[in-house]
Amino acid sequence: MQTAIGHTISDLHLLTTRSSAAKMMPSLHHAASEAGLFVLNGDIFDFQWSFYPDLKRSLQYVEDWIDDLVEQYPRCQFVFITGNHDSLPAYEELLEDLSGRYANLAWDPFYLKVGEKVFLHGDVHHSPTPETLAAYRSRWHGPPHKPWTHTVYYVFAWLRIPRLIHELTPADRPVADVITYLKAELGPHFGDVQDVYYGHTHKPQSNFLQQGLRFHNTGATLHGVRSRIQTFLYDPADLERGLQERNHHHVKPVGAGVV
Repeated sequence: MQTAIGHTISDLHLLTTRSSAAKMMPSLHHAASEAGLFVLNGDIFDFQWSFYPDLKRSLQYVEDWIDDLVEQYPRCQFVFITGNHDSLPAYEELLEDLSGRYANLAWDPFYLKVGEKVFLHGDVHHSPTPETLAAYRSRWHGPPHKPWTHTVYYVFAWLRIPRLIHELTPADRPVADVITYLKAELGPHFGDVQDVYYGHTHKPQSNFLQQGLRFHNTGATLHGVRSRIQTFLYDPADLERGLQERNHHHVKPVGAGVV
């Protein structure tokens, strides 16, 4: 079995005034330069809270950001998983277009399974199937919030209230929802899973044990909230199989980008 280095991060919430992702960019680019796989695990962009007044300008920012990242590191396979804040149909159409443009880019609306590892955003509260999850996410597809609400949200984040809420939430509560979803989604293949990488809760976590599984969360690059890129090892052959299995989620499989 071959072994390669992979990285993952979630919840950058780019496009928003409350994102602190700019501080993370040097580390993100360094990680991409050494990796064979980089999973961007949902809510990388945040369209409802975008500081751009129209969707067209938000999408142009997103396209430029992805172009810049993927073109610089052609030996790294990038996989974008969507979350509730970036599941917008127009964004998914852009990802599909970009995946046809770049051999080292793929995406999926729900999850990526690489051998014994699974990556998903984690917004699966009361949404145990792809259909109910898609219905939940559709609630986030409205127009951007009004400018004055951005200021209120920024102050809310500056006071570290979101971090306090997430820190006080018991770790086993969202993990239980993730397990329920994965059992429904993966069926008999759920038994293969050992490590689950998820986001959404904005609470960093490593090796949290639940029902025999290890759970990992990279946190969020929001003001007052902690975040970190997480590293893992994987078999490139498992990645190739995982990308091919994405067909039933309407994702075009691409090369594994092995280093």
